[in-house]
Amino acid sequence: MSFLLVRSALFTLFVPLDLWVTSKLMSFYGVSAIANQELLSFFLSPVGFLLSLWFVSQLSFAFFVEQSTISIMLAQHDLGKRSVVDTLGLILQRSWRVAKVVLAQSFGVSLLLAALVWCGRWIYGLMLNDWDINYYLSNQMSTIWLAVLLLFLITLPAVLVVVRYWANWWLALPLSLFQNCSQWELFKQARRLSSNIYAHIVIGHFAWLFVRVAVAATFAWSFLFLLGPILNWATYDPDRYLWILFASVLLVIVTFLLSFFDRFIYGSCQYYVLRLQTKRMKLVNEQERTLGLQQTTRNRKIFLSLTLILIGFTIFNGLADVRDFVRHLQTNTSGYVVAHRAGGFAHVENSEAGVKYSISHGVQSAEIDVQVTKDGQIIVFHDRDLGRMAGSPIVVENSNYTDIVKAYQNASLTPPPLLVDLLDKYANDIEFNIELKRYNSSTRLAEVLTALLVNYDQAMVVSSLDADLLRAFIDLMGDEKPSELRYALIYAASVGESALERDVDMLMVSDQWLTAWRIIEIQQREQEVLVWTINNRPAMERLLLLGADGIITDELKWRTK
Repeated sequence: MSFLLVRSALFTLFVPLDLWVTSKLMSFYGVSAIANQELLSFFLSPVGFLLSLWFVSQLSFAFFVEQSTISIMLAQHDLGKRSVVDTLGLILQRSWRVAKVVLAQSFGVSLLLAALVWCGRWIYGLMLNDWDINYYLSNQMSTIWLAVLLLFLITLPAVLVVVRYWANWWLALPLSLFQNCSQWELFKQARRLSSNIYAHIVIGHFAWLFVRVAVAATFAWSFLFLLGPILNWATYDPDRYLWILFASVLLVIVTFLLSFFDRFIYGSCQYYVLRLQTKRMKLVNEQERTLGLQQTTRNRKIFLSLTLILIGFTIFNGLADVRDFVRHLQTNTSGYVVAHRAGGFAHVENSEAGVKYSISHGVQSAEIDVQVTKDGQIIVFHDRDLGRMAGSPIVVENSNYTDIVKAYQNASLTPPPLLVDLLDKYANDIEFNIELKRYNSSTRLAEVLTALLVNYDQAMVVSSLDADLLRAFIDLMGDEKPSELRYALIYAASVGESALERDVDMLMVSDQWLTAWRIIEIQQREQEVLVWTINNRPAMERLLLLGADGIITDELKWRTK
């Protein structure tokens, strides 16, 4: 009961606080919402580093507060006391002492992660084809990375101290609950208590991490394995509403119990190691160790009433969300399939052969990537340069189309097609979802594409991850927009809502950032939801059952089954 109350209180406290902190830091950064490349830039900035530090510290704090609950419950059990109200009261009384211990350790861990990111940027290059991370990092080099490097160098001594002595200070947290002494004296006592069991602490943590990862992976695999059959059985019969509700509640309970057992095992080991060491080394006598536990909490009835109201409010909101989710599941929807990069895995990406393959399989839409060359040709191509596809260092935006054709011919490969050729041949047979790509700050692609698309009245979609480029295209098209042309904003990741989101006809959202409630929200605005890139059949079936309007996939063979 104490653990449940503490978790509910932390959730209710931190979620609004997280939203407030994030919005303030975003405002300080100069934006009201960030998405895609902007999100990457934000988290690589000093402001984004502060937000990352906040989240790491918050998660550490929540974990150790829950662990402290276990420690106090065990200590009270030793004294024959089992008062939930007293447990929560003691946690509140000791919260600042616990916070200082947790923040000291989480600050060191966060700075260590920043150092690893800095080193990883140079060692591995952080190559990601979809975003060309090296390009964005290079543009930010003079400010973001130098700031992170400077911060790392300044705080390096503190990082090394925390990493070196973390295991020596492992007992500082449970000790802080029972000892009234200065922070430095607290760490000194914890170090003396842990000194002769240093190796056991380190090995024990490795074992604990391995077991909890294995349990989490097994639980996730079991849940995903059972999800498909359950949805197939329950979503098409309104009479089965209560079964879905029961399954959802059961899932929440099982997740809660797993986290409770995790904290209980960890906290029990820590508490009883502390108890054993204090008796063995006789640094703290039993009376001093349990002195703080003799305190009682004032105004018990008021405190307990407020806590119960908090729990009731959380449960009510949770059940309301589950009810809305189940009703959405029971709404029959039929989604369509979009061929990723023209034809999926069947042919070379963004090729004419891929488009033909998609048409032959009856696919409704084909997604293609376009860029503009130096001589103003719109080429169907994804990457910034030809390295991955043709083994050439030629950069698309700095080269004429003839240079690109020559590089492909030298590699005995078929050159990427021009957009105008694909539209003239196949626009009547398939809907093209044209994704705008650029690796600079120019809006030239928007200008050239506008002049081209006003000549076509077939159904098409123009989409982009780049909100500024898409906005430029929409503004340039203006009243000349063909009636069958639609706009789509692509979300790879987001915090907040892009200013462009409500001005488009559809959102193309990464599966990693999509929830059932997000689908409902978008569709209530009469916008379509496309999910990318889904290459396994169970995930595709799950998303279609959740009500997604379309699935972008490389596996078009499933379209015919």
